[in-house]
Amino acid sequence: MSHPLYIAFIWHQHQPLYKSRVAARYRLPWVRLHGTKDYLDLVLLLESYPKLHQTVNLVPSLIMQIEDYAAGTAFDPYLDLALMPAEQLDKEQRKYIIEHFFDANHHTLIDPHPRYAQLYNQRQKEGRTWCMQNWQAADYNDLLAWHNLAWFDPLFWDDPDIAGWLKRGKDFTLGDRQRIYSKQREILGRIVPQHRKMQDAGQLEVMTTPYTHPILPLLADTDAGRVAVPNMTLPAERFQWAEDIPRHLQKAWDMYKDRFGREPRGLWPSEQSVSPAMLPDVAKQGLSGCVRMKRFWVGLCSISFIEMRREMSWNQSTSINLIACRRLLEIWRSSSETIACPI
Repeated sequence: MSHPLYIAFIWHQHQPLYKSRVAARYRLPWVRLHGTKDYLDLVLLLESYPKLHQTVNLVPSLIMQIEDYAAGTAFDPYLDLALMPAEQLDKEQRKYIIEHFFDANHHTLIDPHPRYAQLYNQRQKEGRTWCMQNWQAADYNDLLAWHNLAWFDPLFWDDPDIAGWLKRGKDFTLGDRQRIYSKQREILGRIVPQHRKMQDAGQLEVMTTPYTHPILPLLADTDAGRVAVPNMTLPAERFQWAEDIPRHLQKAWDMYKDRFGREPRGLWPSEQSVSPAMLPDVAKQGLSGCVRMKRFWVGLCSISFIEMRREMSWNQSTSINLIACRRLLEIWRSSSETIACPI
């Protein structure tokens, strides 16, 4: 082989916006729970390998929610129940807990913990009605604790507080659950600063995404969907709001500069969707390139990757200078290889 193969790993960190604009509350807990399991541990592990460089996409809608939870201003139905005295739970709340507080991969998050697994097996074998009739406050106390405790990444298990909770395993109190919540906030508050620290050190690059994760080709024109899927069912009324594209890009740009102290260079388009209608705005915003993967919804493309930029220090792969969207379309439709495409 005359030339080495350079591979760029891009970690896409995204959660949709779960906050209801009407109720000003979060509908689901996934930012909070994944925030203690997935986002910080990845870059902390990477820090142990200083010669390894990676790229992470932190979506603005995720950053907003992480910061909201870290500040203690975000609440969701799961968290509300986790912070309630078990003795005050009414019938509907207990029913909700039995149904939803095992919302986790039971092989990796439930089975390793005997008390959590015991409660799960009771529900699966004896049934939900049996649990409603037989579980006592101590059972709900433990389940409310374990649903949050099990999501802490093993990287944090040597934390004295977390280690103590794991060792005890049962007989949790409301005070324990409040402290678990405080530990969640502590970890969430470290996510963005740790990414900035490692980007400043040159080991990490952070990419951005359109502000609230809109699918830009469809924002420009919903009829663009039929370029990829000719028989796609479209809305009865055609929607076109291309002028909103630069707004999403500018707001993402401004958030990035505020959090990371520099301008972003790479864009991960929402749902990997790109089209000629949105590329000029991406270029005008000053972004060097965008990422695209094969087998996702496409406006006009079908390639494996469009890698961010040609000067990427750990990836000296040859760049393809795309002169026009027509040529870009030809390459996308005919290639299944990894391609570096600066805008």
